[in-house]
Amino acid sequence: MRKTASRRRIHGLICAATGLVIALVLWLEQRGVIQGTLTSWEYRLRDFFTVTGRFNLPDDQLVFVGIDSSSLSISQLDLTSLYADVAPETPEYRALNLMSVGWPWSREVYALLSERLLQAGARGVVFDLLLPKAGLGDDELRATLQKFRQQIVIGSNLVEENLGSRRQAPRIDLASPTILPGAQPDDRSIGYVNFWPGYHGVVRAAQFEVDPRIFMSATPPAALARRGAAMLGVTQLSHPFELKPFRYSGPPGTFIPIPLYQLFVPSYWERNIGAGVTVRDKLVLVGPYGNWTHDEHSTPFGQMPGPELHLNAINALLHQAFLQEWPPWSGYALVALLAGIAWLFSTLIQRMPLRLVSFAIAGFVYLLLVKLAYDYASRIIVAIPPVMTLAISGLGSLVYDYAQETLEKLRIRRTLESYVSRDVVREVLDNPKSYLRSLGGQRTSVAIIVTDLRGFTTMSEQIESTQLVSQLNEYLSAMVEDIFACRGSIDKFIGDAILAVWGHVNSAGAAGDVRNAVEAALKMRRTLRQLNAVWTGRGLHPFEMGCGLNYGEVVFGNIGSTRKMEPTVIGDTVNVTSRLEGLTKDYGRYLLMGEKAAELLGSSYTLQLVDRVVLKGKTQPVRIYTVADELDSSAREYLQRYEEAQVNYAAGNFLEAELQFQRCHEQWPADRLSELYLERCRSLIESPPQGDWNGVHIAEHK
Repeated sequence: MRKTASRRRIHGLICAATGLVIALVLWLEQRGVIQGTLTSWEYRLRDFFTVTGRFNLPDDQLVFVGIDSSSLSISQLDLTSLYADVAPETPEYRALNLMSVGWPWSREVYALLSERLLQAGARGVVFDLLLPKAGLGDDELRATLQKFRQQIVIGSNLVEENLGSRRQAPRIDLASPTILPGAQPDDRSIGYVNFWPGYHGVVRAAQFEVDPRIFMSATPPAALARRGAAMLGVTQLSHPFELKPFRYSGPPGTFIPIPLYQLFVPSYWERNIGAGVTVRDKLVLVGPYGNWTHDEHSTPFGQMPGPELHLNAINALLHQAFLQEWPPWSGYALVALLAGIAWLFSTLIQRMPLRLVSFAIAGFVYLLLVKLAYDYASRIIVAIPPVMTLAISGLGSLVYDYAQETLEKLRIRRTLESYVSRDVVREVLDNPKSYLRSLGGQRTSVAIIVTDLRGFTTMSEQIESTQLVSQLNEYLSAMVEDIFACRGSIDKFIGDAILAVWGHVNSAGAAGDVRNAVEAALKMRRTLRQLNAVWTGRGLHPFEMGCGLNYGEVVFGNIGSTRKMEPTVIGDTVNVTSRLEGLTKDYGRYLLMGEKAAELLGSSYTLQLVDRVVLKGKTQPVRIYTVADELDSSAREYLQRYEEAQVNYAAGNFLEAELQFQRCHEQWPADRLSELYLERCRSLIESPPQGDWNGVHIAEHK
């Protein structure tokens, strides 16, 4: 319980600290103290929502007439073909004739265009053009503007200038007095064309009116879009002096332009414009189209021509398609909310993969809600800071738990490595479910070693207890390292005896497990020799060890009572191995192994048949072997003679067997095994066996 409470506090601190840091960065960025990634990513995400979201579809009251490359390339040759059957005295012919002279056109072209559109029934004509200086055709355009007052709007430019360190009041560059004599900034025939880019220079909002107090006027100067929408009846607008984020109608090309020259060509006017039906009761915006004017603005969709941007703003006014941004305090509230959710996930969901998925789903759901609010409720909700709070808090909690789990595993690993090899520990920790299932009890085939010190009881009576314990611990530590080095595990210590197992947790295969066990036994033999040399030099009593090795089926599981249990192996294989160890002192061999283990070794080691024996408590004879690899180079002749002697002994040729065993003993006088068979042969010669002889010896002790 205390550990859980501490874990919750740590997770709470991680989430709270993350939320505070994100909130502080957000506050600094909102006040312009720093320029950071939160704002940048926020606007990038909003632009993505704009591009992939719901559009404010173009109103059919809007018509775009483009001054495109085809209109600019009209020539006298074109006039001859276009007006073959029409008198050249018509206004349309004159307009095309003026256009054929080249750009910039005479302002009379705009006068003739306005006349044609307004007489066809257009509600108004808006020119996205700046005409600040006097030019040809001004008189004709001025007369047309006076004739159709408040139905034609000319573009103007709102300019802000700085003189040194002083910021000057903005001014409006109006149309030339030769076109609009005595015009004022709030004149309804004038609309400023300016858009103020936001973050990264992208136009996301429009300011439709400017505070009239700046220009000492009664009514505010208005944007070109504001003038155009007013012609279609939209006169009311809340907070017009503010930058109002608007919903775009679509990417560039959404408003398809009608080439300007077609309005003056009779065939196009009839076929494409429907003799004026296309523009009737519509607002017509006239402006340059194409790359030739370089009148483009950066938008979420990329570069967009100025006239299309004005059409998007007018369309937003017609449908009140504006986006409302939640107040700044909402960002801090959402950061706190997502930090709280992160804390709940961190404390309630224990499994880290599931928690990671939960964090990912929560972040996705939050962004989806922000997107839905953007598309269908026209609300701009802070997205990046809360999601970053969730992500960083979640990552922090995962890192903390992973570090804690790693440290815990390391502690467990170090503890387990005191009992089993590192390979076994790795298997237990990497596959805990299979290991735990096996603890419930399962039958498996394993290789087993049982070792025991010879004469240890007598030795313990002669040596001081503290010295004995110290020497025994030194011996056991060295033996354990050898077993672990050969991928074995310690099942248990029984006093000075060791029970080691291969294959019950992490198996190398039957033959591999036996080879590892044999290698461990030989390694332990070499280590004990080194220890004895050291102990003798220190005046300590040397140890002698016997080792039994066997392979067979055991039951592996938790054995014990409800109050004390331990994982161990039980079964006949364990008992046989213990009996083999007990016979080592009779045969004078350090290592004795069972028949099954010898078969699995194959040719990996040189084996010596020790005996055919019926073990104590058993009825069936088994062959027992030892490893002869440690014998010197002259042992080959000894082993060959020994095998022949064993054949004669098993066949009942005791005289021949005695002779051969005698030669073996002469070659190796210290060999207890050949000496043992000499004694048997002599006894059998004196008292021949009754009945069938099979060479089997019956062990009289365990």
